Amino acid sequence: MRKDLLIRIVGGFVSGVVIGQIVQICISIGLGKGSYIAIVPDFSALFTSETVAICTQIFLTGIIGVTFALAALVFEIARWSMLKQFIVHFCMTAIVWIPIVMILWMPKTMANIFSLLVSFIGTYIVTWLLQYRLAKRDIEKINAIFERGEFHDH
Repeated sequence: MRKDLLIRIVGGFVSGVVIGQIVQICISIGLGKGSYIAIVPDFSALFTSETVAICTQIFLTGIIGVTFALAALVFEIARWSMLKQFIVHFCMTAIVWIPIVMILWMPKTMANIFSLLVSFIGTYIVTWLLQYRLAKRDIEKINAIFERGEFHDH
C-alpha cells in the first residue's frame, strides 16, 4: 500500500509538472511572439528572483498533479455512490486547482475568474454525465447476462 501511494504521489507530481510545462508552451505560443515565456509576468512579480518564481511554479504544478492522483482514490470507495465520489473529488481538486491556476496563469479579472469557475464546473458535469451513462450501460449488460442465465459460478 505504501509503495502504491508513493508511486501515485511521485507520478502525480511528475504529471503535474509536465502538464504545467505544456500550459507554459501554450501560453508562449499565444502570447510569446516566438519566445518561450517561462513564467507569466504577474506571477513572476510576486518574487524577487525569476529562478525562485519558476521553482515555485514547478512545485505548485506538481502539487496539482499530486492532488488529482490522490483524489482519484475516492473512486475506489465502492460503498459510495458515483455522485458522492464525484462531489468529494470535485471539492478536493477544486480547493487546490482553482487557486493555483489563478495564481500561476490567470489575469485577476472577474471575467477570467468566472470563466475559470464555469469551465471547471462544466467539465465536471460533462464528465459525471458521461461516466454515469457508461456505468448505467455496463450495469444493463451485466443484468442482461444474469437474465439470460449466462452467468456461471466457477
